[in-house]
Amino acid sequence: MAENFGFIINVKISGEYKVLNVIDEELLGRRLKEGDFSLYLDPRYFSGEKVYEKQLKDLLLNNNIINLVGKRSVDVALKMGFGTKDAVRVIDGVSFLIIYKFVNNY
Repeated sequence: MAENFGFIINVKISGEYKVLNVIDEELLGRRLKEGDFSLYLDPRYFSGEKVYEKQLKDLLLNNNIINLVGKRSVDVALKMGFGTKDAVRVIDGVSFLIIYKFVNNY
């Protein structure tokens, strides 16, 4: 049951950029296929800390670049007003959403 699963999160840093990666826990290790396209949701890339919805909401509020993989994590972000359904990409039934929050840059 999905309510028993959490989210796996990690932060990757590249130069001055910090990217929060979030994946629905149950998707780790899954290989997605769509036509000739194949994507492996590698546990080595997504390894990190397990959190639940309340913690995820705090993280979404406090990070500016966020990659979300999975219907549950994407739904949390959408309900919080980050992104729109039109911005969600679905590959082999799995939702993806990338959020860029520009703060104090303009």
